[in-house]
Amino acid sequence: MLDFGVVDTFYQGFTSILVVLLWYYFLSGLFNWKNILKILVLAFFLGVLSVFVADFILLIMVLINFASQFIQKNLLDYDKSGILLLVVIIQVLIGNIAMFLGRMSVRGLYNVSNLMGVQYYTHELLIVYVIFVIAINYVVLFFYRRYSHKIASVSQKIKELNLSKSLFELVLIFYVAIESIMLISLNENITATIQLTLITSFIVMLLMMLWQMVFFIRSYMKKQEASHQAKQNTQLNEYLKSVEQQYLELRRFKHDYKNIMLSLQDSIFNGSSSEQLTYFKELIAQRAVNTSLDNGKIAKVQHVGNETLRGLIIQKFFDAQTKGIELSLELDRSGFIIKHNLVDVVRIVGNLLDNAIDAAQSIPDKKVICAFNSLHETKEISVRNSTNKKLDVNKMFKLGASTKGSQHGFGLSNVQQLVDKQKNFFLDVDNKNDRVIITLTILEEE
Repeated sequence: MLDFGVVDTFYQGFTSILVVLLWYYFLSGLFNWKNILKILVLAFFLGVLSVFVADFILLIMVLINFASQFIQKNLLDYDKSGILLLVVIIQVLIGNIAMFLGRMSVRGLYNVSNLMGVQYYTHELLIVYVIFVIAINYVVLFFYRRYSHKIASVSQKIKELNLSKSLFELVLIFYVAIESIMLISLNENITATIQLTLITSFIVMLLMMLWQMVFFIRSYMKKQEASHQAKQNTQLNEYLKSVEQQYLELRRFKHDYKNIMLSLQDSIFNGSSSEQLTYFKELIAQRAVNTSLDNGKIAKVQHVGNETLRGLIIQKFFDAQTKGIELSLELDRSGFIIKHNLVDVVRIVGNLLDNAIDAAQSIPDKKVICAFNSLHETKEISVRNSTNKKLDVNKMFKLGASTKGSQHGFGLSNVQQLVDKQKNFFLDVDNKNDRVIITLTILEEE
């Protein structure tokens, strides 16, 4: 072990404390210009104290921090306490690495053949030590900033899963183990190389356990997201099934209604007044009776094999009718089925139909056609509507791009994002002859 002078010991302790406090305030979100003076004052006083307690100054700082939390709140803030312990552990490792590299550098610069010879260059060793501490911390800061979004995501998940206390206890155990190694090294005069090896081994174990915890958190969150998505899919299926059931009931009503009217026709023609006869003719000619549910425009929806997609088409059909738009359906064969990524397909088709229905409201030709085509494992879903203007295909899928005002234009942007997310989805836009056709092509594999 090397013995530094009083001044050098102060500078070493001051440097270690200053770096720990800077990291602690930075990671805790408390770092600002007002706290810099507070950090410098704390580092100075603890640096003076380090002259008397040497390597145990970080332990004293941790205990002071815990005691202040108990005095102020009567409990520990596991998030901030865990951050402090983790920073101290990392700085202990960095300090040992910097001291080892400093000794090797001094021996090389001054041609010192053994460790005892370094005793005569402790001041130079301290300077090299400080340089290595700053350099290594700069590298750590570089990687932290590069992966800060991932670190923030993991930190948020730890809070959501209430794992702060468990993580704190894990880090505390390793910190106690590291302090024990340092105490034994001091009493038994264990060389710095052996001490560095032991501390490094413990920290590698800590990092491996932290990685396992992160892996567990990510797996758990993915499971939660999948469960939430499945719940949403179930709710969507139930809603669209109810819409389809309404469609079937309306078809039955239409059939029964016409039969009832026809059964009353003879009695009305033979015995009713001219006023009753006129009323009957008007009633049976109502648009509601002659709706296009069965005349081929939407009846083919029964050949769409996916209940969710079928329910969506029926829902959009009713929406179009309320807006005075005629929505027709074209299928080249029965049994059109989407096997994969059905939720994304439903969202894309829903957005395309909404956009086409809205566009058709502003032109005389109030017609929208949705076509389903399939060839082996390739599926195509096209939405066609007339238009009275030339559209800029390069801009129409950008966020906020719309001819209907600043509050619109999100649907087609969502479509593009959903298509880009799937490698087997392709989007094509054909804008010619006063009409626009947007086609979603899906390449499915068995």
